Amino acid sequence: MEEGAVVAEGLTKRYGDFTAVDGINLTVKRGEIYGLLGPNGAGKTTTVRMLTTLTQITSGNAWVNGYSVREEPLLVKRSIGLVPDVSNLYDELTVEENLLFAARLYNAPIERVRELIREFDLPANKKFGKLSSGFKRRTTIAAALVHRPEVLFMDEPTTALDVSSARNVRNLIRLLNKEGITVFITTHNMIDAESLPHRIGIIKEGKIIAEGKGRELKELMGKGMVVKLLVEPITSKLINEIEAYSPTFDEGFIVVTVEDVDEFLEELFDLKMRLGFKVKRISTELPTIEDVFVELTERNGCSCGGCPL
Repeated sequence: MEEGAVVAEGLTKRYGDFTAVDGINLTVKRGEIYGLLGPNGAGKTTTVRMLTTLTQITSGNAWVNGYSVREEPLLVKRSIGLVPDVSNLYDELTVEENLLFAARLYNAPIERVRELIREFDLPANKKFGKLSSGFKRRTTIAAALVHRPEVLFMDEPTTALDVSSARNVRNLIRLLNKEGITVFITTHNMIDAESLPHRIGIIKEGKIIAEGKGRELKELMGKGMVVKLLVEPITSKLINEIEAYSPTFDEGFIVVTVEDVDEFLEELFDLKMRLGFKVKRISTELPTIEDVFVELTERNGCSCGGCPL
């Protein structure tokens, strides 16, 4: 009925007088990675819990794979996989026993368990509680895939992982997506947000305040381009001349943000002729997702009343 792998209309959750999620509208396209980015307490986990039928919706509705979360919760559950931020597997069972248990819950064939153990390179006979954090995450993801779901929800997929394990999980998410699985992740990890989603929604105090592709969100800030300069020598005269750009320093580079790169470069080379410094290197880049996140979540309100693209 509704287009998209995941659709929410006016999705709201209240606990007494407290509104945890406040009228969210979103559409996740089939076959994409969608990231819900927000600080702790913004409503990310509550949103996922409603979309996956684990928390009752106060008002509004959502559809996952065309099934109504409010009216067809069992059909929703059968068509999704869920990787919670804290594993729901059993420490005293082995990896294989945990996956077999999950397979029985979904009436999935036993062969699927062996396939996942092989694909994820899992230690089948090792107890889950004895695994490293990286293997625990991979096993939890495998358990969510035993019934071949069309949509995979992942709450903080790389939380508490070391750098190497987090990188492996990100690669795994990309691989699953290439295989056709729609992936919905929540995160406050900027590396995840920068590298994984095709589109991002930024949530603050239960409301989505911006949504779009990474580049669209960066352009939304209206702060122009970041220019990094490596010059020799750096003098007080040079810094005074570019003071209007509020220069900062990063590992020997002068960093400024400009609205018109060409105009700034013309001014820079005029200064070069007058002051006699050498330009060793120049690079330009848009603000990062972290810049966008900080700008949108720490500002007091938004003059446009929300910035969905």
